[in-house]
Amino acid sequence: MKPSRRVLLIARHFWPETEDDTLRLRAWAEQLHREGAEVTVATPRWNSRWPRQIICNGVMVKRIDFPPAHPLRTGRYMRQLGNWVASMRDKFDMIYCDQADIEAHAVLDYVPQRLNLPLVVRYTPPDSAAIEISSPTARELDICRRAAMVIVSSATSERRLLAAGLNRASIVRCHQTLGASYDRSSEARRQARQVLADVNSDLFLKSNDRLLVCPGELRRSWGVDTLLSAVVPLVERHRSLRIWILGDSRERSSLYDALRHEGVHRLIAMPGIFTDLEEVIKVADLCVFPAADKGLGWLLPTCIASSVPFLAADSPSARQVLGTEAERLLFASGDACSLRERLAAWLHNANSLAASVSQVRKHTVMSASPSLSCNVLFQSLEASA
Repeated sequence: MKPSRRVLLIARHFWPETEDDTLRLRAWAEQLHREGAEVTVATPRWNSRWPRQIICNGVMVKRIDFPPAHPLRTGRYMRQLGNWVASMRDKFDMIYCDQADIEAHAVLDYVPQRLNLPLVVRYTPPDSAAIEISSPTARELDICRRAAMVIVSSATSERRLLAAGLNRASIVRCHQTLGASYDRSSEARRQARQVLADVNSDLFLKSNDRLLVCPGELRRSWGVDTLLSAVVPLVERHRSLRIWILGDSRERSSLYDALRHEGVHRLIAMPGIFTDLEEVIKVADLCVFPAADKGLGWLLPTCIASSVPFLAADSPSARQVLGTEAERLLFASGDACSLRERLAAWLHNANSLAASVSQVRKHTVMSASPSLSCNVLFQSLEASA
């Protein structure tokens, strides 16, 4: 008889949002489902029009009312989430929280520990902008100590927890997902172009067009300002260059006004949110990650796995991923001139970046540890008990 594998994943954001973290978590949830786990995702109901319950590729998604959109609503959200988890506690064999934050606190405070329902949390260190911070916050450390297991994806994260006194046996270092590998043959790319053009005429591409995609978030925190400053001088000189900046936010109108001011609003498209990026990844000639440490969870690994040329903002985390090819694939973080130089070099000779990505892919295939499978997850949990 197979052991029970009923998993509750709790995350602040999930589908249909398409930030890097939501894409990573969705890919992992679907992987666990394919491996035989019964997966449920609990996440806030950020839009009143969203249904309270849906099934997304075999994964049940439950949406909790009163999302923490304001600090004053955090307590209500925690009570709602904690009470719901407590009422459903006999339907799960483990609980996973994607952050060592208020969701994990709600579980620890509202679900009786005597029920032996283990909590697994994911810990990520601060972004490189705050790299001098050498230890978790008091809240994070408290959660990690009380959790049955902590998942980290890097040696940096593991070192910070160990330095803070966490038990090594409770820490598991591995990647949840290694990204998606998409078919980018000539025929697959042609079909993807046709699909996108049929959906939105603004996404029509000629056979000789070169497409630059920023696949993350339409926010300044994603480095969109840096990208725009870098590409605006290039689009007039390179008429076959097409630029898509994906995502949506309240900053859209101000970013569009900036493009209008430069007179390039018709040359740079902001097509909104794609709930599935497969076709976009297939047709992209170059992906750009303009903010340090953004996109490293699912988007950049997918570019590597699918052999998509890319440029990313420099950071210690990115260098760890890219190894010896880092100097060719990174640009100075926040430096539009550095990015523009890399883009100009790519426009002159695209093969150089493609070759570097190919080398990273080969190294990743040879050296990367397996992604966090359902069996590994439960075996690690039992070993840490």
